[in-house]
Amino acid sequence: MKKIQMCLLVLFLLWTSLSSSSQEQKEVYVVHIKTSLSKDDAQICVAYNFIQAALKTGYAVSVIIDASAVNTYKRGWRGRDKLEKYKLPERLRQELAREFDIPIDKVPKTYGEYLSYLVGQGAKFYINGAMLVVSGISKKYGDISSLSSEAFEVIDLKEIVKMISSSDHYVVY
Repeated sequence: MKKIQMCLLVLFLLWTSLSSSSQEQKEVYVVHIKTSLSKDDAQICVAYNFIQAALKTGYAVSVIIDASAVNTYKRGWRGRDKLEKYKLPERLRQELAREFDIPIDKVPKTYGEYLSYLVGQGAKFYINGAMLVVSGISKKYGDISSLSSEAFEVIDLKEIVKMISSSDHYVVY
């Protein structure tokens, strides 16, 4: 009888543990970046700040790179993309350190470092595979060899629709 009671207790504890962890799932922000750096550098720069704010506030963040923004991450003739060496203004770095209560030496100095930092904080980056092909960055769907970052997961239009429709919050830059 004690073995049955012990088994029931273990099952009950497992069940309550699983049910409470499913209730604690984070709300999800989808950040859709569509504007290339060359068209409007403020769009991507502000999007990165927003992503950091959402992560620091406790949200899960998925980022979709789409439309002309895919060109920003194409590896150029020096082996880098347009953002990799693009410096964060010092005033912005100081403001980010103040707002997020982090030491200034932990604030990224370039947007390439910022991308890596956001990935390290838990942001997931996706890129529209069809746009990579249409823009001539990739010769075939799924190829990211011409991108300077390994952070991207290639997704298709159906996956983008599903990601947006299942999110709790959606922001476009």
